[in-house]
Amino acid sequence: MIQRKPLFIFLVSVLCLVTAYALREPIYVFVIVPLAYIWWLITLYYHVLPQVAIWIVLIYVIFYTGIRGLLIEIPAGRTVFLQRQKAKGPVESLASLVHKTGRGVYYKWLIANRLGRVARELLDQREGRQTKHKVTRLSGRDWNPPQDVAAYLESGVNGSFADYPRRRWRAPRTPLDINPQQVIEYLESEMENNRNGHR
Repeated sequence: MIQRKPLFIFLVSVLCLVTAYALREPIYVFVIVPLAYIWWLITLYYHVLPQVAIWIVLIYVIFYTGIRGLLIEIPAGRTVFLQRQKAKGPVESLASLVHKTGRGVYYKWLIANRLGRVARELLDQREGRQTKHKVTRLSGRDWNPPQDVAAYLESGVNGSFADYPRRRWRAPRTPLDINPQQVIEYLESEMENNRNGHR
């Protein structure tokens, strides 16, 4: 393969030279002569027109281009309304993530991360401690979730979607594969217990 490469380059070079030699007359007639004529016309007009007129035209073009770029054109008699996208609330954004879970592990992890943060805030309120942003295991008084729910929340709050790389073939089951509804039901029951305990 390495020995054939110089031979290929040599053949292509020879082919280009032969083609250029064969097309020298059409290139001269259809390219060189029209370009030379256009250049001759430009130099003729340049010498005929007064220098003051050329400078006035150039300054006008520069000024017009600059002003046009700075100003926003608004049609006269019309009111322009800028349509802003409505901001999504936390419940709506979480619902949109649930619809995207079929696209990959990243969206599954995003849901697990949000639910894990809810669980952490719940435990911090229950224990009467400040919310911590450092990586710590979810634990506290009366915290005893089912094993799959605990693994799901830990993966969301203390893990990353990069821990479960996407594979082309059949991917192994991960803690993020359980139904988020199961986790939500457990957190709701814990919130209810927490509310009843403070009465």
